[in-house]
Amino acid sequence: MTTALKLPLKAADPARMKDLQQKYPDAEMHIVVQDQPGEVPEMNEDRFWEIIELLDWSREPDEDILAPAVERLAQCSERDIRQFSEILARKLYDLDGERFAKELAPEDAWPEHFSVDVFLYARCLVVANGKTFYEQVLNDPSMMPKGYDFEALLYLPNEAWKLKTGQEDYFQYTEYWYETFSNPDGWPGEMPLKDRIKGQHG
Repeated sequence: MTTALKLPLKAADPARMKDLQQKYPDAEMHIVVQDQPGEVPEMNEDRFWEIIELLDWSREPDEDILAPAVERLAQCSERDIRQFSEILARKLYDLDGERFAKELAPEDAWPEHFSVDVFLYARCLVVANGKTFYEQVLNDPSMMPKGYDFEALLYLPNEAWKLKTGQEDYFQYTEYWYETFSNPDGWPGEMPLKDRIKGQHG
């Protein structure tokens, strides 16, 4: 026969614990922790995409589109805000490649009229449109958005950090960097494209 005892941890004072040890010297103690109301799960891929889905495209300007996601991310821990930055950087890094970039420029204008900034902001728009669209673009670069971008996504962690901490300055050194040409696997060839268009940033 097994006897199960329930005792709130806050009621487990030394005297009561000693009493239980004397009565049940061979017993094992199991602690069950229940989520608290409003508690936010640790940041992971699923939570990342849930926050991205909060972007409200019915609003304008861009800051208002971001607002619901900023408010939700600000409810997370500082550690999770930094982890959000990590995941965002990796998503943008994985889109950093010539096969995606070439979709944004007419064939006869490649690479002379390629903009590293426009390409970054277009990658932001891919992520901002959610997990399904992001994965579609990864598999089919021709779906890269042409003529549209969403630079504001880069500032989502920053704004959440300010709302959370009241601090203006936020910088996160991420494992993967998202600036154009950061992903060496995305830019094949003997002569890197960045060397062909030195000094171009607009």
